[in-house]
Amino acid sequence: MRRELVDHHHRQRILAGAAAAIAERGYRQVTVAHIVKSAAVGRARFYNTFSSKEDCFLALYDATTAAALAAAEAACAEVDGDFPARLEASLRGLLSYLEAEPAAARACIVEGPEAGAALNERFEGVIHDFAALLRRGRGKGAKGELPETVEETVVGGLYWLLYCAILDAEPKRLGDLLPQLTEFAAIPFLGSEAARGTIAAG
Repeated sequence: MRRELVDHHHRQRILAGAAAAIAERGYRQVTVAHIVKSAAVGRARFYNTFSSKEDCFLALYDATTAAALAAAEAACAEVDGDFPARLEASLRGLLSYLEAEPAAARACIVEGPEAGAALNERFEGVIHDFAALLRRGRGKGAKGELPETVEETVVGGLYWLLYCAILDAEPKRLGDLLPQLTEFAAIPFLGSEAARGTIAAG
């Protein structure tokens, strides 16, 4: 068991080092040498854990997106309210997690596309998982007939809004985006006026 704990500890250090190095230098520019230096581990330790830079980054992406989804789900579960309230809570949980892990957020959201085709299936899976969370509220106050893919479209839009915010490295906290993101996500379900009114009331 102690060996497993040590291996887990080193894995987490390498992932944290990869996040920091990729956030600072960009995915394409980062090498394994940069990652091991950032993580303060030996090259042999890295290759005992991951087969390549890409393998390491994909593990970082999986861990980060799973934790982000879990944060959004946990925040949503704490709210016993209507769809707009659960939506806002989920986004608050997501933004809080991204604020707490800025290097991982930048590495995965901004630098992720640089990984190319290797990330495509994972990216689609992340969109699907977050859309499923959003879909739980569908039909509660929704405006008119909505296409089956409306949740995926909304989540994709939220992703690009976050991408632009992190890319611009604006000094304001990501949490300051909560009203904008909540209104954006609510509009297809509630309509523009109701979405603005709900956020203003909140």
